Order: sequence, then structure tokens, then C-alpha cells
Amino acid sequence: MVRDRGAAALTFEEVVAASGVTRGGITYHFPTKDHLLRALVERDREDWERTLAAHRAACACGPEPDLVAYIRSSTQDDADHRRFVSGMLGAVAHDPGLLASCRDFYRAQVGACRWTDAELRHLMLRMAADGLFWMETFGFLDLPSAARRRFVALLESLAAAGSAPDRAAAAAPATRRIRKRTIKKSAASGKGRKP
Repeated sequence: MVRDRGAAALTFEEVVAASGVTRGGITYHFPTKDHLLRALVERDREDWERTLAAHRAACACGPEPDLVAYIRSSTQDDADHRRFVSGMLGAVAHDPGLLASCRDFYRAQVGACRWTDAELRHLMLRMAADGLFWMETFGFLDLPSAARRRFVALLESLAAAGSAPDRAAAAAPATRRIRKRTIKKSAASGKGRKP
């Protein structure tokens, strides 16, 4: 119902008619519509976590499995899920507290970052994957399927490339130390002096 007509149109009467459960049976578990909507958001988040875990298991042998799994989970081409999220937006705008468990989940994903270049790079790729989801959800972007596949593949390849720039940056101080020692040795041996 939320997917097809939005959370604002959801009523207990419709839930009773669609489920065959009495209103008392429904309100025993969900005393108010807000409780029901909160449960829907929680179920959607749990489904997303299961999808993420499945992708993580599939990526376990490759580089950056957590990041690649996140990208695959966020960029799954699932029109039903996008319609559900669209249907929930009105309820979330009315009660931002509905997203509390989602906020906690995303904060846990970031964890205790020191905001290194590698961590910022991971965040950038996650945000790009999430951005694709939201652009498609709002109907701002309708990439042709071939271009969409290439976009997702590019995100995954950037993730799988790991932190090569960070390894190079970490090696730079060592390279400078070696260069300084070489210059000092050259100077001590008389090599490299101007005539």
C-alpha cells in the first residue's frame, strides 16, 4: 500500500481489509499508525542489511569487500524498493524520528573514522552509490541501462583499486628520506658538488 499510494494514504481499515487480520490484532502490535510506519522502516533497513551481508559474502575474496558490497547493495536496480522509499517520504517528512534506526545504522557504517584520505575516499564512493539511488528514486536521473551498468562497474573498480593513492602518499616520506640520505652521501663523497 505504501509502495503504491504512499504512507499518507495508509489507514488501519485498508490494512485490515488487505491482511484479513482484525483491527484489534493489528493495533495490539502497532497501537498507532506511527508505530506501524516505524516498523516498516525498520523492516526495510533489516532487508537492506541482509542484502548487504549477502553481497559481502559474495565479495569476500576480492579487494575492499565491505565497500564493494555497499556499492552493490545501494545500486541494485530495484524499482519496487524505490517506490516504497518514495511512499515513505511523506511520513518521514512528518516525523523525522522514523529514521532514527537508519541514522544509527549509517553512523555505525562510518564508525570511528580518523578521516584519513582512504576513509574519505570510501565515503565518497558510498555517497556516489547512494546518490545514484536517490537520483533514480526522485526521478532526476534515468540512465540508459548500459550507462548505468558502466557507472556501477566504475564505482566497483574504484573501490577494488583499494588505496593505491594512499600507499603512494605513505611511501612519499620514505622516498624523501632516501633522497636526503643519497644527497648527504653524495655531498660527503664530493660527488654532486659544483666545480
